[in-house]
Amino acid sequence: MEPGLTEEQELYRRSLREFLGKVLEPRSRELFRTRRIPPELWRELAGFGLTGLLLPEEYGGSASDYPTFLVAVEELSRADRSGLVTVGVLLSNTEGLIVSEHGRERLKEELLPSIAGGKAVLGLASTEPGCGTDFTAVQTRIRREGEEYVVTGEKQCISLVAEAGTLGGGHLVTGKTSPELGHRGMGLIYVPLSQRGVEWSELETLGPSLGRIRYEGVRVPSHHLVGEENRGVYLIQEGFVITRVAVAMSLVGPTLRLLEEGAEYLKQRTSFGRPLARFQGVQFQLAEHRARVDAIRLLTYRAGQMVEELRRGRGNPSAVALAASEAKLLASVDCLRAVTDATLWYGAMGLTTELDAHFALRSVLGATIAEGTVEAQKIAIGSLLLGRGFSSVRET
Repeated sequence: MEPGLTEEQELYRRSLREFLGKVLEPRSRELFRTRRIPPELWRELAGFGLTGLLLPEEYGGSASDYPTFLVAVEELSRADRSGLVTVGVLLSNTEGLIVSEHGRERLKEELLPSIAGGKAVLGLASTEPGCGTDFTAVQTRIRREGEEYVVTGEKQCISLVAEAGTLGGGHLVTGKTSPELGHRGMGLIYVPLSQRGVEWSELETLGPSLGRIRYEGVRVPSHHLVGEENRGVYLIQEGFVITRVAVAMSLVGPTLRLLEEGAEYLKQRTSFGRPLARFQGVQFQLAEHRARVDAIRLLTYRAGQMVEELRRGRGNPSAVALAASEAKLLASVDCLRAVTDATLWYGAMGLTTELDAHFALRSVLGATIAEGTVEAQKIAIGSLLLGRGFSSVRET
């Protein structure tokens, strides 16, 4: 049994791995080629409870704890070589959790059952052409007009754009409700991708799908606002922490799988009359990468347990944020190194699509940027350890 996990969670892992081996894994190459999640596959995943793991039972979810969610993310990221499904399940759950804890009742009733039931996906639209890590520099405007909000702005490098176009749903959009207040005048609002005035397009990427979204005077009901006006920055930061831990685990899953498969290949491939596995240089690479990734995996589960404690009203938010950034930092650095070396074990063939090694390299490379770059994690960790007075960026 894994340290910190219950027998029930380990049973869940085994049943989920068996399910994904039958339903998802055989379709990974098709998903990678088409860059689309078929609606029937999404409904099957919903039937297993994956799309609503963190959502309350009254809205069709499973109300699972966060460590169980991390088990699901790890197994999904191992089986889903395309990365599409992993991103969809991960974000729909973490952003759905923000809605369930801070959204208005009417929005929760309208949106959450669709997410849990596999009829919609939910992402975050934060990054813009002029800002990424500095998410408070967004130019998108969220303006109140009577019983509606009008959203105007442009987002890019956003996950689940094509998926929302195919499966339904939309994004929690970050923007300024009071621009004159700077980062203290931010809001967070749900905008369906199908809403009038929304235009979207796909970006051609090396990893999971990303897209652009343009909001041209998009009107949405006032109950779509999540939280309160001018308090969005705190909800966005909360969402980053919750999602960051899961993204760290999504780096671990494909990395461990490639190291396992690579180790078998090293035993079979010969060079200079003996298996590659007999060469000490390769053995040292495998040993170091496996030790580091195993440690990161445990660190990530520990961070997940801290997230759950915080959800239950216990724990320190700063300590959770620190653990989340530590896990994401180390996962981004060491998992990328591991999959790069493991891909090169296969020689030139590792860079072709005939073998599966490139899947892990693509997924891991993309996830190193998601929910904060390596540099962003260092900024966060330094600020948390030294105090806000020593932050290298503006205070929030």
